[in-house]
Amino acid sequence: MNMKNKISVIVPVYNRKELLAACVKSLLEQTYRDFELCIVDDGSTDGTEILCDELQKEDSRIRVLHVKNGGAAYARRRGVEQASGEWILFVDSDDTMPADALRRLFQATSQNTDIVIGFFRKKRLWGRKKLSPIHYRKLLIEGRHNISAACGKLFRRILFDEHTLQSPPEIVMGEDMLMNIRLSFASAKPVTLVGGDSIYNYMQHGTNITHIFEPSADYEYFFHQERLRAIPEAEHLFYMPVMIYRRLRMLRRLLRRAQENGMVKELQASLFVEDLLKDIRKIHYSPLHYPYWKLWLFLMSVR
Repeated sequence: MNMKNKISVIVPVYNRKELLAACVKSLLEQTYRDFELCIVDDGSTDGTEILCDELQKEDSRIRVLHVKNGGAAYARRRGVEQASGEWILFVDSDDTMPADALRRLFQATSQNTDIVIGFFRKKRLWGRKKLSPIHYRKLLIEGRHNISAACGKLFRRILFDEHTLQSPPEIVMGEDMLMNIRLSFASAKPVTLVGGDSIYNYMQHGTNITHIFEPSADYEYFFHQERLRAIPEAEHLFYMPVMIYRRLRMLRRLLRRAQENGMVKELQASLFVEDLLKDIRKIHYSPLHYPYWKLWLFLMSVR
């Protein structure tokens, strides 16, 4: 196998016995075949751990790593540690990829890029084929266009260090964004976009974290502190406007729920709102950047 052309596909899995086989099948049916598949069993207890070992016997490209349960970020980190490819691709165990996905992603690689992005739906980002590092980081922080997802992308292996996939156990939603932000600051090269048909089939079901997670002011405050740690301190002020924009979007959601539940005063008194107001005043952020006037009236009422 040519190491320069090799992709390491990492699939973290926890108790997905009914879905894992379809995921692996879609990867083994790829028209691009110069890859290794590392399945990281994150301490499964429903028979998934047995299925992993059975799948390993079916194809020499499959390797299985059994680890103590530590969450998706931990499983991905262990997979990266074992990876031998020049490029890393993450795939969730309940998702699949079209047969030409790896070929299209790999064809977009070059010495002039360290990150190649495919999309979950047929999409072209305003017709662009490249994003500057600054533009990419801003989109990541804002959380736009599913661009902060971990999957459906190629990352050059050398971008990863011991901190890339480390998140506190309290972070149950958003660890993909933190990983992507760290990787974006590890490279100064333009990011390549793969347009056209979908690269990645994201399967929606009732157990997706995006469906069951309930945001709170306390969680959003804690998450923002972790986001700040992911961004080099010298860059905080430059990226402050997009961090404010992201938090205003979240505050709009939290305010709606607070109004429904009669918890507006509690939201007003939260550290999340206090910290957001401090940053708004610090850089004189204009309401015109986020013209949702009910939100600004709420912020003006905070004492």
